[in-house]
Amino acid sequence: MPYKFPLTSGNVTRFFVMFILVLLLASGFMIHNAVNAWLTDKRYAMADIAHDMQKRIDTYRFATWQIYENLAANAAGSPPNSLQETRLRPDVYYLEKTRRKTEALIFGSHDSSTLDMTLRMSNYLDTLWGSENSTWSMYFLNGQDNSLILISTLPLKDMATRYKESAISTIVDARRAEMLQQANALDERESFSPLRRFTWQNDHYFTVRTTFNQPGHLATIVAFDLPINDLIPQNMPLENFQLKQDMTGTSPNRSVDDDGTHSTKVTLLNPNIEIAASLASTPLQLVYRVPILGLFADTLRNLLWPLLANFVLLLLSLAGLFLLRQQSLRPSENQSAELESLRVLNEEIVASLPVGLLVYDFASNRTIISNKIAEHLLPHLNLQKIINMSDQHQGVLQATVNNEVYEIRHARSMLAPSTQLFMMRDQDRELLVNKKLQKAQQVLDKSHQTRQQLLQNLGHALNRPLGEVIGHLQAIESAQPGEQLEEALQEAQALRRLVDDIVLLNRL
Repeated sequence: MPYKFPLTSGNVTRFFVMFILVLLLASGFMIHNAVNAWLTDKRYAMADIAHDMQKRIDTYRFATWQIYENLAANAAGSPPNSLQETRLRPDVYYLEKTRRKTEALIFGSHDSSTLDMTLRMSNYLDTLWGSENSTWSMYFLNGQDNSLILISTLPLKDMATRYKESAISTIVDARRAEMLQQANALDERESFSPLRRFTWQNDHYFTVRTTFNQPGHLATIVAFDLPINDLIPQNMPLENFQLKQDMTGTSPNRSVDDDGTHSTKVTLLNPNIEIAASLASTPLQLVYRVPILGLFADTLRNLLWPLLANFVLLLLSLAGLFLLRQQSLRPSENQSAELESLRVLNEEIVASLPVGLLVYDFASNRTIISNKIAEHLLPHLNLQKIINMSDQHQGVLQATVNNEVYEIRHARSMLAPSTQLFMMRDQDRELLVNKKLQKAQQVLDKSHQTRQQLLQNLGHALNRPLGEVIGHLQAIESAQPGEQLEEALQEAQALRRLVDDIVLLNRL
């Protein structure tokens, strides 16, 4: 026989509660997977960005050595060429050249060898930056004459002449101060700056500074401003990036080709989530910060339709649960009143029974139905023993409680096997009633006998005088006929018949 799910209020409620829990768990797992996928994607992106930045750093390390070892050294020993320079401001000179990918400015007093070295470096950087679209800059602090050379893809001449207190002067002064500070730090060969931003171009970059010590001269420092705009994906705002010292002690010998998330880590710093990627062979760490609220908003926006569908299902489930319980499963007010009246009637019937009635559930050890007689006897009875003995006596037993004999009948419920029915009858009271009935019957029988004897004696006592009276009347009538005498005779005969009827009725 196939199992049928009972459609009760409790079952329907449990079903809807389970469905709602499963729906909430599914939504939670969906959000968790989306956040995890987002973090994994950003970690891979950070690993790629860090790898590209490391390649760029290595490239410009090589370019730094090329500039210092080859271009600067060769220019120092070569005869001066007929080069032209334009004095823009005091101690600011512009190198005139034919190729205009880069422009060069010289700050401070210098000789012709410095001018030739500037041209060589500018030509080299024309080739290096020829296909680049970002803003690139190099700073060369010459230890020979303490001049500063700036070579950049920016229009330096226009910027330097158009504004007296231009941003170029501010940047150059800041770079000179940084390079002089590094020159005084004897134990620092290479250093890096935090991420910076060109306010007029919205370009983000960082500076790599390399120091070359020369006996008898000031240190020569080469610095490159390396842009990162072309390395950052469009969906990652540049404002959220930071470049700082790596405090985890990343091994410099670790391969830069490690896959994926080996070089990245995720840290929760309220109210932000930080994804950090270490740059191999550098003491740097690239950090991408995302506000938790922003991540939550992006996740909700990406999962808008699935979450909206789950929310609609949740509302429908709650509405269905409420409507079903209100309309079909919960009894109406009339049904509740009817059930209450039936309960009261049932209790009244049970309480008015002349015998004790007890319905006991052994599974939960509780009394379901009982009246006063059963409640009075229950503490003195062993129900389990009565059940065991009733199987041997066809369900009928006698028990003595407080010198009173009771007849106990036991029956099992067909619907619930653990529910037992007990009926207790007071046999002493029944015997007393029977004795009273027998005595009353005896009194009644004796009364009948007395009445019969009385009537019989009365009949015999009246029949004889009436017979004599009737005989005298008949004799007188035959001698002296008359109407009055005849009437008296008839009345006497009627009285005699009445007495005979009474005697006959008494015999019946």
